[in-house]
Amino acid sequence: MRALILLFLACLLGVSAWAETGAVQPGAGGSAAKAPVKLVIETPAPGGRVESKMHMAEVRGTAIAGGDGPRGYDVMLVVDVSKSTRNASGADVDGDNEIGEDPTLGLYAPGEFDEDVRSTDPEDTILHAEAKAALTLLDGLDPRRVRVGLVTFSGAVDPKTGLRRAPEQQDATLQVPLTDDYDRIRGALATMLAKGPHGATNFSAGIRLATRELAGMSSARSQPRPDFKKVVLFLTDGFPSFPAGRADVSDPEDLEAAVRSAKVAQTAGIRINSFALGTNALTRPKAATEIARVTLGTFTPVVEPGSIVAALHSVSFANVEDVGIINVTTREEAPDVQLNPDGSFIAFVPVQEGRNRIIVNAVASDGSQANRELVFEFGLKESGDLAKQRELDRLRKMTDELKRYRLAQEMERARERSRRMKQILEIEVDRSAR
Repeated sequence: MRALILLFLACLLGVSAWAETGAVQPGAGGSAAKAPVKLVIETPAPGGRVESKMHMAEVRGTAIAGGDGPRGYDVMLVVDVSKSTRNASGADVDGDNEIGEDPTLGLYAPGEFDEDVRSTDPEDTILHAEAKAALTLLDGLDPRRVRVGLVTFSGAVDPKTGLRRAPEQQDATLQVPLTDDYDRIRGALATMLAKGPHGATNFSAGIRLATRELAGMSSARSQPRPDFKKVVLFLTDGFPSFPAGRADVSDPEDLEAAVRSAKVAQTAGIRINSFALGTNALTRPKAATEIARVTLGTFTPVVEPGSIVAALHSVSFANVEDVGIINVTTREEAPDVQLNPDGSFIAFVPVQEGRNRIIVNAVASDGSQANRELVFEFGLKESGDLAKQRELDRLRKMTDELKRYRLAQEMERARERSRRMKQILEIEVDRSAR
């Protein structure tokens, strides 16, 4: 929203647009130049002609903070598949208008569900929410610039002792090495769902395996690319319970192992962005927060696990905060702009027949900006555009999900501030009474 306000004011004042610059405008009160934002528009072509059945023009491009930035990104999805991910996510993940719930918490007849079932809709589990989030992420990435791999982690448990089944067991599995063939990832996610949740939770194993692949160690199956930015997206609904002790206890050694593995990742230039799913996220789980902190990544609590789809899509590898698009000719802004984690974006901007002048504005996380101006002709056509209509519908749905997620996050932060203030007030009242 900040980008749109700045952009609209610039347009009204007749300020010319500029591209690939972080310079402060004259009279803005600043002098220090920030690293430029690189802004590239792929479509529409400058001076070209756009035809559509709708008075909307599709705009696609890429914004990268810090000038040219890395050549690309290597992203490893590290997904918790432990037994607890069988729990209901609280969302209609499969879109059948039925939200699965834990039958042990509802009014269900004895024997209506097996004792092991934790979601009345088997496709609304946390594991299904994780898979859907990964699939949605893939839809927004550019395989020309982003390679993706998939690691799953859990930990086989000896049913008699509750300990690891074997000391040498591998608690993480490389499902797909880093690849630009996203269909391989999609297939592996389907296999992951078919196998289902199982075992305990070994953070360290997942991080170590992801580090091996991203760093291109001697035993890695992924081809190393030193000039690519390396990122781990770490999804979990719990605390580490392995490699030490029992599967149902999170021991201090489990936390230490996870943090040690994260420090190794940090020395390899890998950033871990962790996502904690479920009500435990409110407690700021130490393992999930620490693995992000030591690698200079981000920790994102996802109280409602079903919101992981929007949460995962909100992460930014390219450090781009916002992209706004406005048609200066009609003075209308694009209502829905999908900004993807790799800095690529897509939007449909309102247009009029004839000449249209649009400006795209990108704002980086450090506040630096770039504007890009495009002029093109638009003409109506009588038929077609079914694919574009579907893309517009999908874009609006995703934008709505992102808005709901961000609103929920703001409300939760407000509630947390209120709780802290109440605690402080209670302490002060208690002190005054003494």
